[in-house]
Amino acid sequence: MYYNISFDVAAILMLTVIAVVMKTVLYSETSGHRCVTRYLYAVIICAVIDIITAYTICYGYMVNDGLNLVLNSLYQYSSAVCVAFAMQTILNYYPSASKKSKMINNILIFILFGFITLNLFTGWMFRFRDGVYYHGNLFFVAYALSLAIIFHMLFVVMKNYHDMTGRISKIIVLFLFLPTIFTILQMILGDILLISFGEAFSVLIMLFALETPDYRKLMKTMKELEIAREEANVANNSKSDFLASMSHEIRTPINGILGMNTMILRDSNDPKILEYAENIRISGNSLLSIINDILDVTKIESGRMELRPDKYELFSIMNDCYQMNRMRAEENGLKLIFENDPGMPSGYFGDEVRIRQIMNNLLSNGVKYTKTGSVTLNVSFDADAKAETSGNGASGTLVISVTDTGVGIRKEDLENLFKRFSRLDELKNRHIEGTGLGLHITQQLVGMMNGSIDVESEYGRGSKFTVRIPQKVTDRMAMGDFNARLSERVSIDREKTKMFTAPGKRILVVDDGKVNIIVFKGLLRDTQMTVDSASSGAECLEMTKRTKYDIIFMDHLMPEMDGIETFHRIQNDRENINCDTPVVVLTANAIVGVRASYLAEGFVEYVSKPVNQKELIDVAERILKEQAEKETG
Repeated sequence: MYYNISFDVAAILMLTVIAVVMKTVLYSETSGHRCVTRYLYAVIICAVIDIITAYTICYGYMVNDGLNLVLNSLYQYSSAVCVAFAMQTILNYYPSASKKSKMINNILIFILFGFITLNLFTGWMFRFRDGVYYHGNLFFVAYALSLAIIFHMLFVVMKNYHDMTGRISKIIVLFLFLPTIFTILQMILGDILLISFGEAFSVLIMLFALETPDYRKLMKTMKELEIAREEANVANNSKSDFLASMSHEIRTPINGILGMNTMILRDSNDPKILEYAENIRISGNSLLSIINDILDVTKIESGRMELRPDKYELFSIMNDCYQMNRMRAEENGLKLIFENDPGMPSGYFGDEVRIRQIMNNLLSNGVKYTKTGSVTLNVSFDADAKAETSGNGASGTLVISVTDTGVGIRKEDLENLFKRFSRLDELKNRHIEGTGLGLHITQQLVGMMNGSIDVESEYGRGSKFTVRIPQKVTDRMAMGDFNARLSERVSIDREKTKMFTAPGKRILVVDDGKVNIIVFKGLLRDTQMTVDSASSGAECLEMTKRTKYDIIFMDHLMPEMDGIETFHRIQNDRENINCDTPVVVLTANAIVGVRASYLAEGFVEYVSKPVNQKELIDVAERILKEQAEKETG
């Protein structure tokens, strides 16, 4: 019998070169490098002994049978040592592998060594007689034990996959399979020695894929980046939780202050008290505006700001901005001028809240920094002719420009204009309140809408801000002249909103804050609705079992049983007479996305604190109207 030893010779030459490289160019003191080195030397020794035993088997008549048995047993021992070192190398990359797995691996290796030793006395694996090599009845046991060790190690790799990146684990799996494949091939072919060649390739893969300095550095960097990403996610979630908590904690007392003040403005006839209350209203709204700016900039920078496009009327936005800035402009002796293209469409599709915020930010900024003269808003619409002809519906660009005759901006300061917390010419403008966030937020919101913002300014003469935002048209009817439409409207004080009445309707408000309940009842006093109150989730459950309500307003954050849990208990209790009653959530959590999450829980609407009287009444009126339509329809 003759063996082909060419693959063993190739393996020895290749591994010798690798050994020299590892001792010089790729020398390292890492534990992985030491494990690979031991494995490499074991494979070289195994390949050398394999060649010797192949020679003695072919020329057995020239060698004593006992010596032949010892030499072939040495080859089997060296193969077992290679397997042991290979497994040790792999375990080096998986420090979290259990003691049980390591113990099973060691037991299998000891069994393999024991079986080889037992063969010296029994010849179960192989034996020599008169210089001729014979396979024993259990010849394949040694191969089977080696494969069992390899497959067990494959199980360990899969079980501890999280210890390493996916790429490293794939390389280690390949490291395991190469010797396995070559072992199976040698068992099939018989006369071609392939095992050492496969082991040589596995050494090559392990060294250059995992143990080269550059790769180790890359893997270390990737691991650090992964850790940093996880820490950033944790920090971002903590930031969001903190933001939600602060939003609730700050806005809740403001809700009480502004709500009670609204009732003073509505009920008092004393001019002096009304003056004091009006100052409270202005200061309270100013504080609320600052809080909202801080929340907005935090949401934008954390990527949690979302747009909610819907149909809206442009006149309504312009009217709101006019009412919000009119009084401040009059106090400063300024002309507040609103202009628009009368022929522009009246209805659009976009985020009404954010467009109003952009327009109001530019107007309030102009009013703040203008001592004399005027602040002018001009709104127009540039239709997109291509969109019209393509059949995708009318669309174009909404152009909002605000021009003031204020202090102006130096050219060298323009580049800092939109930076957060930036206040230009601080010494000159130190008497002007503000956080320096308004224009930064405006620029970010415009960018989110794929729009643009430009500024022209002459220091000491004034500034002009122009915003362009792509919008779709929903109502092509001409808007008409803003001032003409404004003069046609009935002049109603914003804080003395005309109430709708719903006598006979019963509402339950659930809030653990006594002041909030007083404010809520006061805001709905003139609606002629009966308003009951509960100060906890448990009290609410008892009241809803006894009394039928038309609407339930539920505060979210309450001790012991919060609003969501209370709502679900009512909803899931089919014996509760209010299990189908519409429930509106009240919350001071103004974080982005909460409305969608509340609606997903089953609430019919979301009302943010501080509660606005008009918004509260509008919600109640809409829900009662929908109920009436269901009953009649």
